[in-house]
Amino acid sequence: MMVFVLFTALMALYAAYSANIVVLLQAPSDSIRNLPQLAGAKITLAANDVDYNHFVFNQSKEPLHISIRDRVFPENGKARLYSLADGVERIRKGLFALHSVAEPVYRQIEATFLESEKCDIATVDYLVTFDSFTPVRKGSPYLELIRVVHKQIRESGIQSAVRKRYLVSKPHCTTKMSSFSSVGLMDMRPVLILMLYGVAVSVTIVIGEIVLHKLINRHKRMSKVQMIKTLR
Repeated sequence: MMVFVLFTALMALYAAYSANIVVLLQAPSDSIRNLPQLAGAKITLAANDVDYNHFVFNQSKEPLHISIRDRVFPENGKARLYSLADGVERIRKGLFALHSVAEPVYRQIEATFLESEKCDIATVDYLVTFDSFTPVRKGSPYLELIRVVHKQIRESGIQSAVRKRYLVSKPHCTTKMSSFSSVGLMDMRPVLILMLYGVAVSVTIVIGEIVLHKLINRHKRMSKVQMIKTLR
């Protein structure tokens, strides 16, 4: 009875542990939310194959930007430049970051991603940009007037309304759960090899125990026969 209760408890513990692992695998990751986290992540960094990206990556001299630039444009190797469609497809497959204008990427994501795949998208501002409005000459008497007008435009919601009408916003995550990725036999190769090694070691141990058991029994029988002969 105790064995049955122990076995049932272990099965319940295993089911709870497996369910916890599934939840962790389905939950969207938020480990990359800023530029330092992106620079330290073990993912592929690339850029959209357009002319201005060569200027953008060579503009900053900060160590953080230089480390990212060296991963996109390695000194000994081919630059990681992709078309928009190819780059978004690599984002969908995972462990890939693409530097590009956000709106075309969002439009491509809306057209190709599943709803569950949109939960894994994270956007990081590489240039740390700000909203620009109207260029004004330094010392212009209209500077304060223009500043007040643009603040009113932002506070009244006109700017956000125009942006939503003409620009594509970031795809929304509706399911709150990420999709599973298929795993092939080649991905399971290390585990299968480890299992084969374990089976081989187990069989070797069993054979060794059988041989040792037979040798011990044989030694006991021979000792018993010698004792009987000695008594005679």
